[in-house]
Amino acid sequence: MILHGGDSAAPAQPPPPRAHVDGGVVEGSYYDARSTDAVFKGIPFAAPPVGELRWKPPASVQAWRGIRDAKQFPSICPQQLYSPEYYAGISARIGGRLPQQRPLTTSEDCLYLSIWTSNFGSADRRPVMVWIHGGGNNGGWGTQGTDNGEFLARQGVVLVMIEYRVGALGFIADSALTAESPHHSSGNYGLLDQIAALRWVQRNIAAFGGDPTRVTAFGQSSGALDVTCLMMSPLARGLFQRAISESGVCTGPFAALKEPVTSFSEHPAAEESGSQLAKALGISGATNVLGAMRAKSADEILAAMSRGSDIAHEVIVDGWVIPQQPDKLLVEGRQLSVPLMVGSNADEFRTLAGAFPVPSMAGYSEQLLSALGSSAPLRAFVPRLLATYPASDTVQAERRLFELNTDGFGSGARYFARAMAKATQRNVYLYYFTHVVPTPGGQALGAFHTGEIPFVFGSDMGWPNGPYDLALRNAISGYWVQFAATGNPNRRGLPGWPRYEPASDRYLELGDTIRVGSRLRQRQYDLLDDAQAALDARSR
Repeated sequence: MILHGGDSAAPAQPPPPRAHVDGGVVEGSYYDARSTDAVFKGIPFAAPPVGELRWKPPASVQAWRGIRDAKQFPSICPQQLYSPEYYAGISARIGGRLPQQRPLTTSEDCLYLSIWTSNFGSADRRPVMVWIHGGGNNGGWGTQGTDNGEFLARQGVVLVMIEYRVGALGFIADSALTAESPHHSSGNYGLLDQIAALRWVQRNIAAFGGDPTRVTAFGQSSGALDVTCLMMSPLARGLFQRAISESGVCTGPFAALKEPVTSFSEHPAAEESGSQLAKALGISGATNVLGAMRAKSADEILAAMSRGSDIAHEVIVDGWVIPQQPDKLLVEGRQLSVPLMVGSNADEFRTLAGAFPVPSMAGYSEQLLSALGSSAPLRAFVPRLLATYPASDTVQAERRLFELNTDGFGSGARYFARAMAKATQRNVYLYYFTHVVPTPGGQALGAFHTGEIPFVFGSDMGWPNGPYDLALRNAISGYWVQFAATGNPNRRGLPGWPRYEPASDRYLELGDTIRVGSRLRQRQYDLLDDAQAALDARSR
């Protein structure tokens, strides 16, 4: 016994939190004074995808003896790390302080998840939110831009952040990989990792106070695209009961495994990317090309991809994970029908592209067409593009190109919401995020891509705050948590959020003022819907 001040004993420290999961026992730590407030970092949900397991579906967790430490974040999956990091770059542009970032290491041994709960050891079960990070399916990691999961856990959910394979290691297809697969498929390994993590959650999350019958898959950007792609996958059925898509949806047409596809650009057969990678690695003439590819280090593959920057690595229609074109599945109502929140930000492309310079107005129509897509079927839309995005000079034309690229996010969100509502899913909710950081740099960026994330997670990103930021954070996180709990974001004390119905086309604006609007950018979104329909008709 340790004595303080003579005869007063220090309160006994609770034992570290431990949980039985696939593979053995893990020991986490407490993030607050209560023994229910626990965090577990770096729990494996699959075997390391290395050696012969590279470019294969995730294998079962390897069991361990004794107590496995779960107090440190895992390495992130192999990727190019940029300086400044995305959020640090935003802070510099808007006049904020640089956010703290933990030292990062990359490793192919990266299939881990981390859990925050304020319900550890309790008999009741709370809703679960599984975060799928963005990064173009080419980079990113679970805690990028989110600090940690403590804030949401305190709001009443069990939060899970997962890592998954990205880039060439996560999304490249190859004919030799297809040939060795019992499913006659290759590519989409990152999606398979996400499915494996969701299966792990179903089997294990009750040990952390979570309810496996109330799981919300939510993500942003490519993570949002992936969430909605999982809604197209028979492999994901029953693994989550709600979905939140922030600035990204699974609409196509997508590249296919074995045949070229006319989309907004021309996609060759996805399997060609494997042979292009082998060529970039200098091993295309090897006796066993696939064995030689697996013998290369992750760094060598990253370097080869940087040299062959046009080598495709993306979600594809592979016939197994994604059985058919997502738009076909949507039209036929064959997607997973779960309550959905979906939306976009008012100025998405301000942080995704430096500029869209217009040298002269003589070439403006071609630049509009190029922004919409380069495939021949879209050329018929040039007159409508010029009428919908008119410009009298090059400065205005540059602004219009930003608008067109940003409208792709908003029209995609509306398209997906409409398809879900038409498929008789009543609980569909559309939003539009408009908050602007109150600095000159913030005004220049507007409501940029990823701008809503600190409001969802309650993260301190070092960005200057406005007078309405706290109220907006509490509202957004409140909507998200209530939706995870019930499939409906409405709760007492928050402005009402109407269900999405195509006839009324209502949405909720999330900004310094929270209000209901209708028919957001209808002319622009209708044009983009029509262009997508023209491409869909060719791909079916």
